[in-house]
Amino acid sequence: MELIIDKSDLQNVLKKAISATEKKSALPILSNFLLEAKEDKLTVQGTDLEVHVSVSVFAKVEQEGVACVNAKKLTDISRLLPSSEVYIKLEDNKLKIKSGKSRYNLPVSPAEDFPNLYPFPEENAFVISGENLQKAILKTLYATSKEESRFALQGVLFKSLDGTIDVVATDGHRLALYTIDRTGTGDINIIVPQKALNELKRLLTGLEDVEVAATDQYVFFRTKEWILMSRLLEGAFPDYTQVIPKEFSREIKVNKKEFLDAVKRVSAVIEGDTKPLKLTLKPEVLELKSASPEYGEAIDELSIEYSDEEFTIGFNAKYIIEAVDVIDSEEVIIKFTNPNAQTLFVPSDENDRYKAIVMPMEIT
Repeated sequence: MELIIDKSDLQNVLKKAISATEKKSALPILSNFLLEAKEDKLTVQGTDLEVHVSVSVFAKVEQEGVACVNAKKLTDISRLLPSSEVYIKLEDNKLKIKSGKSRYNLPVSPAEDFPNLYPFPEENAFVISGENLQKAILKTLYATSKEESRFALQGVLFKSLDGTIDVVATDGHRLALYTIDRTGTGDINIIVPQKALNELKRLLTGLEDVEVAATDQYVFFRTKEWILMSRLLEGAFPDYTQVIPKEFSREIKVNKKEFLDAVKRVSAVIEGDTKPLKLTLKPEVLELKSASPEYGEAIDELSIEYSDEEFTIGFNAKYIIEAVDVIDSEEVIIKFTNPNAQTLFVPSDENDRYKAIVMPMEIT
């Protein structure tokens, strides 16, 4: 293997691949990159056996080949190189790196020991926009479960419908749904782990189209520059369509920033998640109130259009903040059923396909 590559290109490709590697593992090979020089590209792979990332970048390849080298050391070195041009060569079982007057000789591991990236299942593929995929991750990942016992809820559901994909997350107390368009006939009904989606966030620029496909055990996301393969989570995901109410007893519209600021101000006296934030709808007024024995009481008010009877409901303030924070529109519509049932938060823009459900807390 022998190639010449621009320093910034090398830094960029290593930065994208390193987070998929395993820093501390019983398998030392997982702390390595697999480098492959072929045609006019350098491809860098990293994996922890759960998520596998492969990123390619242009390089002037003098001799094709592969090398397996410590990921952290190579990444650290790439940040320190003095010249914009980097020369890399595999020779005498060492990866030799030259840049300006700097020279490095790094030990390599057997490339054949590096885990395989499985072939992309072309027959099951469909295409979604990178921008929409970015939004889907941002608008749902916060609602995944942090409880290890709820294995299926630790990931995000991707479910294909006619021409669209529903992207859904829930922890049993709240639910986030974002619907995106797709082209192609491949169908999926899979649960993608949080780590894979966090890796996707790092890879996506928002400008590219992304091919998506899945097998029984793996999901694949592919662009011209990179591929991400991830193991799927097993288990049954709840029927989210049954969680979203069909009818509501009342609704209000609030300015997103004003509402979030008021929630944060009032929840300042709440310690932990044990005390609810109370929302009370009164004619022309939304009252926000919280109290705790240790830190006292806080009350705030917002002007709203509302003329129905008084209505009070309690929520975990953190759940409201996270549900509303990812809404893009300036105004938010809040739809209520009753004080003991789930509440819907949606953007005022009817073309926005985001929905958030938050279960109420008991008011004492």
